[in-house]
Amino acid sequence: MDKWSPRTWHRKASRPVSLWMMVFLLAGAIHTFIPNYRWVLIHLFTLGILSNSIVVWSQHLTEKFVQLKVPMSARPRQLARIYLQNAGVILTLVGQILSEYWGHHWVLTQIGATLVALAVVWHGVALFALWRQAESKRFRPVVAAYVASAFFLAVGATLGAFLATHPSYPRLLIAHVAANIGGFVGLAAAGSLTILFPSIWRTKGINPHMGLSFTLLGLGVIATLVGSIWNVPQVGLILYCVGWAFSLQSWLLNALSVLREPRGRITFPALSVLFSCFWLLGGLVYYTTQHFFSSEPQIPMLALVVGFGAQLLIGVMGYMLPTTMGGGPSAVRAGLREYNRWGLGRSVFINGGLALWLATSSSLTMVAASLLCLGSMAVLPILTARAVKAQKAMLLKKAEGPAPTSTTDWDQVWVALAVLIILGGLSLIL
Repeated sequence: MDKWSPRTWHRKASRPVSLWMMVFLLAGAIHTFIPNYRWVLIHLFTLGILSNSIVVWSQHLTEKFVQLKVPMSARPRQLARIYLQNAGVILTLVGQILSEYWGHHWVLTQIGATLVALAVVWHGVALFALWRQAESKRFRPVVAAYVASAFFLAVGATLGAFLATHPSYPRLLIAHVAANIGGFVGLAAAGSLTILFPSIWRTKGINPHMGLSFTLLGLGVIATLVGSIWNVPQVGLILYCVGWAFSLQSWLLNALSVLREPRGRITFPALSVLFSCFWLLGGLVYYTTQHFFSSEPQIPMLALVVGFGAQLLIGVMGYMLPTTMGGGPSAVRAGLREYNRWGLGRSVFINGGLALWLATSSSLTMVAASLLCLGSMAVLPILTARAVKAQKAMLLKKAEGPAPTSTTDWDQVWVALAVLIILGGLSLIL
């Protein structure tokens, strides 16, 4: 196999994602021994797992969406960007872990943030070159969304470097979250889901307002960044929410068409991408509303990081990894089937568990709900190994592929809901 074939490159480029996942799970298990563990866990996920995933998949999907063949000579440079980015992530994390032991820990954090910013700007410039080549392509606006997404991460990383020395500035934190979650993750997600959402739901209908939606999202982030200086980010947040609403109404039509005639199309990846959008829009509407009634509005980090970011990631990966590995319809079905094991029940545990986690005041219920929610996400590496094994067996002709599924196992939903209702009832008693 060619050293720089698309499949080989993708395996090498996505390796840091797997490594960061293992580090994240280990850190979660021993978090009580980690200084500043809440910050570390959030950034292990957002900088380690999420940013690497977006960089890899935005490159892959840009080439796929606009059908541009990138020369093999460009692959080493792409890997160099990823290595530079991860060197920055490591330095950033180490700097914050040492915050209780070294007074100048912020030096490492700022160097790390600078490397991350340089890597994603380099990535954005490379995607911009592809955008220029795609002048007559239908999905050119999606590439523009990826370019803007990359530059917003550079802004967010820069603001994060300032936060390392000025951690008590709430307006700086608002701008940092707006650039990273709203700009980097939000624009990349909106661009990808424009095409992937109907594909994952196995239906037709591309968002006809994608250009307008991306423009509103970009302007919303910029207005939020500028507005945070004068402590009026709500103007930009409203604009941003409108941008997401334009996309979401198109995706809801996709979902409703499937719900009317499921035929086995309601899967874990499908529900994950849908509910992640609800958590983003709901969390932002809640946060925006707080600005009109509270002098100290709280950023809904769990809703944005777990409900939106993490759920979106595992949903998209559960669809994209088998389809990228390929091997024919039967082989892809074998991989997708593994990712969808008890999929509807897991989706209920993730979303219902997160809702209960946020709503309860009982510490025991909070722990139980968080375990149901995060545990249903943490099985991703296990399911990935099973999916790869199943598809390899098909590729090597050692097994027969599964028949297409035409039914939906609603019993999983009722069982998971019953567990959550019992857990919620116990929280009222205990």
